[in-house]
Amino acid sequence: MSENDDLWREIPGTAYVSLARRGMEKLSLDQCFLNNCDNEDINLLEPFKKEEFEDEKKLTKLIHIKCHKCERTFILKLETLKAVAKSNDSDDQALTMGLIYALDEKGKNIGHIGFF
Repeated sequence: MSENDDLWREIPGTAYVSLARRGMEKLSLDQCFLNNCDNEDINLLEPFKKEEFEDEKKLTKLIHIKCHKCERTFILKLETLKAVAKSNDSDDQALTMGLIYALDEKGKNIGHIGFF
């Protein structure tokens, strides 16, 4: 198993995009999110680096991905908010929520992709 395969396991397969009062839509994360690139072929995407940061409120993962169609790099920023609400279950575990953002290779936020 390659490091590339391990990094793909860190990335959720889909994100959910809010459609305001019309619900949510599923969006595949197997695509390039850079402007002027229409790559939706997972075989042309290569995750190559992961950075991870954690504090008491959230866990942040930055997954660097090379797109072999446009020959540029982008970053998926995965933030897991640790305690969004309390669970109704008896084990009292807090509910978490994941947010996904696309960043350019310099770390500039391109935009919010959705939730996981």
